[in-house]
Amino acid sequence: MLPSTDAPRLVKTPAARRRRRDARLDRYWLRSVIFTVGLVGLVAMAVGADWSVTIGAIAACSLGFGFFYLIFPGGAHFGMTVANFLAIYACLFEFFRTANFDRVSRTTTLIALALPVLAFLAGCFLHRRQVFGIIHARRIRELEHLPRLTRWFLGMLLIGAASFALPRFDLGPFALGITLLASMVGIAALVLLSVRDIVLVMMDIAMVFEGVTARLDRLVMPLMAFLTFYSLIVVVFACLFRIADLTATVPQFAVHGGAVRIGFNDALYYSVATITTLGFGDIAPLSMLVRALTGIEVVSGVLMLLFGFSEIMRSAGPDSRLRAGPRRQTPSPQLPREQLPRPPSPP
Repeated sequence: MLPSTDAPRLVKTPAARRRRRDARLDRYWLRSVIFTVGLVGLVAMAVGADWSVTIGAIAACSLGFGFFYLIFPGGAHFGMTVANFLAIYACLFEFFRTANFDRVSRTTTLIALALPVLAFLAGCFLHRRQVFGIIHARRIRELEHLPRLTRWFLGMLLIGAASFALPRFDLGPFALGITLLASMVGIAALVLLSVRDIVLVMMDIAMVFEGVTARLDRLVMPLMAFLTFYSLIVVVFACLFRIADLTATVPQFAVHGGAVRIGFNDALYYSVATITTLGFGDIAPLSMLVRALTGIEVVSGVLMLLFGFSEIMRSAGPDSRLRAGPRRQTPSPQLPREQLPRPPSPP
């Protein structure tokens, strides 16, 4: 009998299949990059940066975080978390720069802004095995990592708080620029030394986002019902406000301090501002009737908010499936009479 010429087939172990699956590109890579670039561009335009700075920030984020998401594929929620951290950092940097380093040149400001971000990317690359393992562990750590969180977060807060003492020294633009660079070098050093702990926090938040997203399917209908009833209250009271103003002999509202009659759009706007208890003050009630209606709408809105929030939380709870009613059971097949078991004969 001739030996078989077929080559032996290798049996893939679960670990090998897992490594091969992790080696593939993350399908959420492009979505994470687009979200990061869009959020950074939005912050840059809101800050008031010119087009060159905005385009430079978008290009830098596309290049740096594009490779980051390729090397460390962690899903769409992890990409959203990284983008959120980056946007929060940019907002905090602009706040401290405006408050204490407003006379620093643009070039120094951009270098200082980029230092902690580059330190984070470099630290992730240097500790890429640990970072890769943290991202793919797919579990939430408990409070034993809280001291590690406070170690780098409190250090950054101390550096930011110390910068508020700079205006007392009346430093020049050059000295302020050196101080800003030194402060950001310190923050970059903290980020570089604590990159593993920062990724741990990011991954924990991403897992929480993922859990919340998984429960959204049970929240859609309660949210829609709540918005429907909330909108009904807004429309009904807007109509009452408009009718009260139309049927009265004198205007019932004051707009910017002057007694005038309002249109339906103004009544609808006033109803929304009333039920949310914002109280802008641009439209104010004048008569006792309109004031009474305003008070009733405020109380109705608060009660609706309390009961609606309670119902939404109950719908997202673990007993929501039990309240949905018993599942329909499939009837068991009926056996012919000949196949039914016979009772035992008496002794």
